[in-house]
Amino acid sequence: MRALICAQAFPPLLKQAGGVAKDYLALCRALIDGLDWQVTLLSPVSIGESGEADVERWLKTGQLVHVPVWALQASNALGVAVLMDFFSIHNTFRLVWELLHGGHALCFIDDSCMRIAPLMLMRGLGMPSIATTHSDVPSHPVYNQFILLKILWWLHLASAFFATLHASVAHVYAKSLWDRYRIPVDGVWPPVLWSDAFRRPLHDFQESAAAKRACWIEELGFEPKAIFLFAGRWSAEKRIHLLHDAIPDDCGLIIVGDSDADYADEIEATGRRNILPKRGMLGAEDLRIAYAASDLFVSASTCETLGNTVVEAWSAGIPVAIQPVGGHLEFVKDNENSYFVDFDASDEARERLTSIVAGGVKASVEPALSKMGDYFRTLDFPAEVQRRLLEPALSTSASWEALTGWRWMIEKLVRVVLLLACCFIWPVTVVWSRAYFAVSCDPIYRYVEPGTAKEPDASDRSPGRCSASEDDNSRLALLSCV
Repeated sequence: MRALICAQAFPPLLKQAGGVAKDYLALCRALIDGLDWQVTLLSPVSIGESGEADVERWLKTGQLVHVPVWALQASNALGVAVLMDFFSIHNTFRLVWELLHGGHALCFIDDSCMRIAPLMLMRGLGMPSIATTHSDVPSHPVYNQFILLKILWWLHLASAFFATLHASVAHVYAKSLWDRYRIPVDGVWPPVLWSDAFRRPLHDFQESAAAKRACWIEELGFEPKAIFLFAGRWSAEKRIHLLHDAIPDDCGLIIVGDSDADYADEIEATGRRNILPKRGMLGAEDLRIAYAASDLFVSASTCETLGNTVVEAWSAGIPVAIQPVGGHLEFVKDNENSYFVDFDASDEARERLTSIVAGGVKASVEPALSKMGDYFRTLDFPAEVQRRLLEPALSTSASWEALTGWRWMIEKLVRVVLLLACCFIWPVTVVWSRAYFAVSCDPIYRYVEPGTAKEPDASDRSPGRCSASEDDNSRLALLSCV
């Protein structure tokens, strides 16, 4: 069988959407290597530069076919984001051709902006679709300040009603979507380990982790009682700066990751004695070693819909100390398998971390910590994707085809109405979106040729044609999520 995946986030694009990009890499691995499917990836990303051996192998064998499409690069003083441009003429024809002639059993679509129109088109053509909401946009502090973001977010939520299966990445986030918006969630992704490096036994990394830890201690210039680790995107919503005041003076904090935001420059410039920023997105092997070289993973983020780093840390055998909110609540149980810490109160957070270190970071969370690590390392991810996502979507699609009588007539009428709606929505959106991209002064948009989007660097950032504000720059990060 063949699946179509429409994704604006895929390696090597990791700085702005690292977790989502890794999710779709893991999905390709599950479909191709685990379930013997073939995959067509409709994406603006230069996936040949992903650096992933599996991607190179799939492309060579034809198990993965890349359909390159145009993208928009939005940039301002604080960052660069790559957006799928569904409404370019080229991309519209490529999508329609794949839906009509690609021989796909179903289509996955990520958090691409304005995905409501492609999902309406898929439903109108009878193509089963799985749309996943990965991002919790309203958790961002500037969400309430911009009406455009609210409109895009509500359209994003409305798209769930046109997907055959609307998925989330955590049960707690699925419940939140229902409680806040009455948006149905029909399936939840299994927890993602994006590389087999995280499935390997703990003893495989003991020697390399000890060497990495020794290097960190040498760079810190003192022997810390414990080494804390943050790994991930260096952006304001991750609230990395709150960790600075929470770390006990006799402990060390290693900060691993990157982004194109000025916030990342501020994190890198941290001059505290016990904080060591290591800027750069790590590959799976190096990241696995970094976890193993640490004692405790810490995160003050309040915007996680799951938090893949929690799963990665547990798979590496270390507990986590995280802000008790959002997706962090999916698996973490305070003082049972890890710890909750309120980083909004720096003094209390420091006391809590000091107490955890004094008692032994693993003392009160074993054996539950080891059980969770074993669970994630041995989870049959492809089988869970099959059970949780593929089978329900394909079953619903089969039920459409089995309709008879007046139910069959209603189904055909629904499809006709949706196709007619697409014929209206598509040209209107083409006109207003092109106009907006042309006149926007912050961020500035430029078109990226099909299949050439890759990790931007600081030279791609633009201050905009108008003076950029902090809130405008924050808006850029949100536009890449809806």
